[in-house]
Amino acid sequence: MNNLTEWLRLNFRVCLSATLMIEAAVGLIPQLRDCNIPTVVGGMEGLEYHSAALAALYFVLSFWLILGIRTSMVAAMAMALLVLPAIMTNPGGDPALAVKITLVSVFSVPLILYGGGRYTLYEVHEALNLAANRDQPAEQAS
Repeated sequence: MNNLTEWLRLNFRVCLSATLMIEAAVGLIPQLRDCNIPTVVGGMEGLEYHSAALAALYFVLSFWLILGIRTSMVAAMAMALLVLPAIMTNPGGDPALAVKITLVSVFSVPLILYGGGRYTLYEVHEALNLAANRDQPAEQAS
């Protein structure tokens, strides 16, 4: 069962990274903004520099997720940087963007709680990482 959850976390990591990469591509390539794709940076009208900076952050975070560098922290930052601007730039709501936010949350929460799974370059066993704390005895965990 542990082998299955490691592969599942690896797939979540790849899916979240692909979502971030699509957001980065839409934010950095102006021709893609005219496509009918629900994006976070597409709703930032008049904030070109902000959306470009956010797209650059998405690109860096997606690269770190693919490599598996501090997956718990990077997944938390990715979720925050995708969900919060989406809520702030679309106060009326967008059903297609709500689906994307839900998928990002589904991909991010297991990564935040349990880490990145197989083939990570640098995984730190943080206090929030439940997979590392499960293997320790009770007196060492506290």
